[in-house]
Amino acid sequence: MTSAVRTSRFSLGDRGQRHFVLAALILGLAAGGWSWTVKTLKWAVHKEAVPWPEGVRVSQEFALQTLATQMGPYHMVQEDGRLDTDARGELRRDGRPDGEVLLEDDVKEVLGVGTSADRTRYGARQSNWYCVRIYEDMRPDAAFRFWQLEVYYYTGALDKVPHVPERCWIAGGATLLGGQNVTFEAPGLTNGWSSPAVRRTQFEVTDRLGMKTSRSTQYYVFDFNGRPEESWKMVRLRLNDPRLRRCYFAKIQFGPLSEVQDVVQADQAAGEFFRAALPHVMKVLPSPEQLNALEPRGR
Repeated sequence: MTSAVRTSRFSLGDRGQRHFVLAALILGLAAGGWSWTVKTLKWAVHKEAVPWPEGVRVSQEFALQTLATQMGPYHMVQEDGRLDTDARGELRRDGRPDGEVLLEDDVKEVLGVGTSADRTRYGARQSNWYCVRIYEDMRPDAAFRFWQLEVYYYTGALDKVPHVPERCWIAGGATLLGGQNVTFEAPGLTNGWSSPAVRRTQFEVTDRLGMKTSRSTQYYVFDFNGRPEESWKMVRLRLNDPRLRRCYFAKIQFGPLSEVQDVVQADQAAGEFFRAALPHVMKVLPSPEQLNALEPRGR
């Protein structure tokens, strides 16, 4: 009788209360099932950061300092006031080599480098970092004299991988003309890097005065846990793989500073630059073997 009374009173109670109790019950069951799944399958809900390799140095402003300044015939521009220009297009001096590009805080914020999380992980060599360099091809017959190389390292968090040329350059006012994958050779490298697919993107860019347009070409590839990946969508998908306990990805982007009229010529020159630069870039990024060494024995 008592049970009947209680049931009757509940059935006549507030409908919102019934919905709340039902929702709480469903959430409780779901949470229990998810916890069991995570524990049984050893899924990783939160990603652990991957430390930089031994010997890699990053400044307290999160700029990589140990990338080689000479890569075959390509030398980082050491002069001050040779390439760096102000808003009026006039050369300027700031006391640093023009080949070493340091990003402003607002740019780093957009790129997700130098965050509060990075500051707490810096001492353990587990922060994000960036490197932007300009190299000069010292060969007298070089088709393209200056090359910009960018490397961005991300670890310890899920990321939507938004910073690719197809988005950033368009946001900056450029017009995307097209993109496709090309294969570059890097003999002697392992883990898929001997002949990786690289994404090539082409843009039409208008100068600061809006008077002149030119065509620019950018190339990029991702390093995901030590192996190449040309698709940002695949990088995003793998970052969300619950089976991965720790992971990192790095975007390696490069291109000539001058206008590109002949794409075939640009591809050939870019392949040569990639072949010279990639071994040095690999030295500052964790290898699959280094990641395996971080895993507890028996996993």
